[in-house]
Amino acid sequence: MIQFHYKLTSYSTFLHELAIRVGTDTKNNVLHLPEDVGEGFLRSIKLDGSDSMIFNYSLKQELTVKRERDQHQYFILAFEETENPEKFSLEIDSMLVDERIRKSAIYLTSYLFDTEYTLFKGMTVRGIRVCFSKDWMKKFLQLSEMEDVLEKYVSMKTENLWYKPVDAESRELLAQILQNPEDANLLFYQNKILRIVEIFFDWLRHESKGVHLQSISKNDIENAQKIEDLLTSEHIVLPPTIKELARTAAMSESKLKKVFRTIYGWPIYEYFQKHRMQKARIMLLSRNYSIKDIGYSLGYSNLSNFTLAFKKEFGRLPSEFVKDLK
Repeated sequence: MIQFHYKLTSYSTFLHELAIRVGTDTKNNVLHLPEDVGEGFLRSIKLDGSDSMIFNYSLKQELTVKRERDQHQYFILAFEETENPEKFSLEIDSMLVDERIRKSAIYLTSYLFDTEYTLFKGMTVRGIRVCFSKDWMKKFLQLSEMEDVLEKYVSMKTENLWYKPVDAESRELLAQILQNPEDANLLFYQNKILRIVEIFFDWLRHESKGVHLQSISKNDIENAQKIEDLLTSEHIVLPPTIKELARTAAMSESKLKKVFRTIYGWPIYEYFQKHRMQKARIMLLSRNYSIKDIGYSLGYSNLSNFTLAFKKEFGRLPSEFVKDLK
């Protein structure tokens, strides 16, 4: 088990100190985990007026990371996706906030509290973290009116901590960010990361006005997230029927459809289809698969149906998409 405590001054310093703790070093602000700890990387990226980190790694040991409270005013937006999460824990000021297994979430923390989370052996974690000040938020997002909302949000540090369900656009942006982590230029990262931040604050603004999830019970939100996890599972090719999904979510078919669309912005099968096409796009970008193999792996017995679905989503045939990559 590895324990790592720090005060956040910058993500480059964070990676340098973590590298010392796991017995290695960083190069060009990139930390590659040593073989006995895990596999993968963490990279710090200095943006204009803010600081960020991208990461994609799996663990061979349990890792507990604790960030100590600070006097400097800053906020941290975390977007994380996990695989094989048998256990998880998040503590704020030594109070257990969450131990529910979440495969994906976007949430906000601040300098006001100590924050500790534990990742367990066998887990794969990928995502981004963005550290910013109120001044940066006002300047780059033009969200000066969000200051009161921020204070309200971060004060709810226990059972009311809001996790934003991960939407299809944010998921795709993360996939693009992690596609070539050491090759892309700074402007590429800034555009993608800023868009993820904007999406989160658009959602938070609606939440603060009580027009989105406030009318949905906590239990219904969690059940809808179970359905979303199922629909985006790596092992699913064709989705279950609405009847089967409703049984899994322990609610009526009509209620499930309404709750799911309210949270994720799309009807269930349309959401599934968008995720499937995003997966196809990522596979094409990797250049490791043929169009035929991708179509069949995604459950299309008729390849023409796959190419038409891809064109409907992205405006180009898969063959045209591949040609543009060359």
